[in-house]
Amino acid sequence: MTGRGREYASALFDVAVSDDCLDEVYEGLKVIREVLEGSEEFVELLMSPAIPKEERVHIVEQSFGGNVCEDLVAFMCVLTEKSHVRDLWECFEVFDELYKEAARKSTAIIRSAVELSDDAKKRLVEKLQKISGHSVEPVYRIDESLIGGVIVEMEGMRLDGSIRKKLQEIKEVMEP
Repeated sequence: MTGRGREYASALFDVAVSDDCLDEVYEGLKVIREVLEGSEEFVELLMSPAIPKEERVHIVEQSFGGNVCEDLVAFMCVLTEKSHVRDLWECFEVFDELYKEAARKSTAIIRSAVELSDDAKKRLVEKLQKISGHSVEPVYRIDESLIGGVIVEMEGMRLDGSIRKKLQEIKEVMEP
């Protein structure tokens, strides 16, 4: 990472806050990320020195205009003009962090050996919201390497409620 993505994300965040369109920019960035992750050829096109900058900017305007807010289209045009499209992935990560901090939202990666029931998911999310003081967006993953229990990763914390961890703790207590 160059740090340039952080600067771009911070500038975009400031514009979105001042224009009172933070949610709209956040959702638009998700759309752009999905498009770009699905097409390496499109990214290469936007970076190609063989295509004049004006033409690449026009492609951005045609591709995203009307699909995302104007501030975001202008942002994409600047990145394209400066040949910094590759910095978008860092922008996505940094903007996501800034947005979630401002909106008091957290993402929790929840790994379990089996699919959790809807009731268990609801109770777990409520508990995580109480712990963090934020609204929590859960991302559920099945991890067959777990014997049972749940491991949660959120805001740099790891809450390990797995059977493996509990067995390890028992073993440590029993060993002299």
